[in-house]
Amino acid sequence: MEKIGIIAAMRPEFEILLERLENSYMDKICGISFYSGNIGNANVVICECGVGKVNSAMAATLMIHEYECQLLINTGIAGGVGLKTKDVVIASKLKYHDFDTTIFGYEYGQVPGMPKEYVSSMDSVVMLKSILKKLNIDYISCPVYSGDQFVSSLNKLDNIDKEVPCACEMEGASIAQVAVRSGVDFIVLRYISDCIGEENQVNDYLSFEREMAERSANICLQIMNNI
Repeated sequence: MEKIGIIAAMRPEFEILLERLENSYMDKICGISFYSGNIGNANVVICECGVGKVNSAMAATLMIHEYECQLLINTGIAGGVGLKTKDVVIASKLKYHDFDTTIFGYEYGQVPGMPKEYVSSMDSVVMLKSILKKLNIDYISCPVYSGDQFVSSLNKLDNIDKEVPCACEMEGASIAQVAVRSGVDFIVLRYISDCIGEENQVNDYLSFEREMAERSANICLQIMNNI
């Protein structure tokens, strides 16, 4: 069975995954601790990458290069636009909301030499959706946008289509970019912790951060047990 890399940005998600890892051993590379072992029937490597695009891209690169992972799963929380707190989101596509080379003819969010958007393979999407359906977990498939900021105002998202429900976070697109460049597949799964631009957004985030991170990690565990 192919090896699966699971990347969590934050400690609460990572700790839950680590508790369920069997036959584990740890390597530390470039300041990141990678734990290899089994969750259910899945052969996995997990890590807490840290927040932001550089940290997540670094972790994804090492998982592919050092551990030969053929599927990367990124689990975590996100802010929502047109969504509700506690919604489960599968990324239908990923782009950056803070990358701009449009002056040279590229689309907003597109990295020169890379696709306009990053999309998981149909096989992985079908697998994920069938497992969530089996587990009676409702989900929304929508775009996910990544950038190096906590988005607290819709004004910061003037260059994306906010008429379509979407999620904003800080790691998914960079993991997807590394995966696409390396020829491996990826899945980005998010739990909505707060709704961008709402008056109580920051309080919601602080209240739901750990709960939503734990729920996201638990869904990831259930996926591993059903692969």
